[in-house]
Amino acid sequence: MDIKFIFQTIKRNSRLIISLAFVGVFLASALTFFVIPKGYSATTQILVTQAKERDNAQSSEVQANIQMVNTYSVILKSKQLLKKVAKEYPQYTSNDIAKMMMITSDSNSQVINLKVNNKDPHVAVDIANTVSSMFVDYTSDLIKSNNVSILSKAYMEDSQKPSSPNHKVHLAIGLLVALFLSFIIIVLKEVFDNTIKTQDEIEQLLKLPILGTVNQIEKGHK
Repeated sequence: MDIKFIFQTIKRNSRLIISLAFVGVFLASALTFFVIPKGYSATTQILVTQAKERDNAQSSEVQANIQMVNTYSVILKSKQLLKKVAKEYPQYTSNDIAKMMMITSDSNSQVINLKVNNKDPHVAVDIANTVSSMFVDYTSDLIKSNNVSILSKAYMEDSQKPSSPNHKVHLAIGLLVALFLSFIIIVLKEVFDNTIKTQDEIEQLLKLPILGTVNQIEKGHK
């Protein structure tokens, strides 16, 4: 199988490839815009600092704060804290709220980013702010320290645009699936197709040179 044969095969099946690609993109668009529910996200930021800031704070203290970020990130998704949050939202369990949450922090940063995803933007904003507020109070009682504070609250105006589904990703997946199906169909057609299509195939099959050819004569041609 050479490159020429591959290009000829693609050319012969170009209609199939284009048709399936169109169908794949169309179905992905329909699923994305009309079937998959929209999701919204709200983000709040929590700052971890020393209980008493000093102008000449040592770098070791900053590093200690950064290490504490990892600890606080675990506490932020602890069962005990989320049970307290769930009491404010009877329609959700602590596990439901945990699944909505995404916790991240930049490298060498003292800031924890809390993102909450929900199909209702108002609920996403409300839960994000509730979790961060309860987290500050919870850590204050748990660790007996006031080194955690809310740096930035979640606001409705920042959460009105849907964060999911990702239209471009879904369209790309639909196109790739369609192209993959096209490849499978073309391979199966070539495997089970025993017809001879070119002069080269005749020569390879018979091991004899072609002396001449007769062109196809259309009906009504004189």
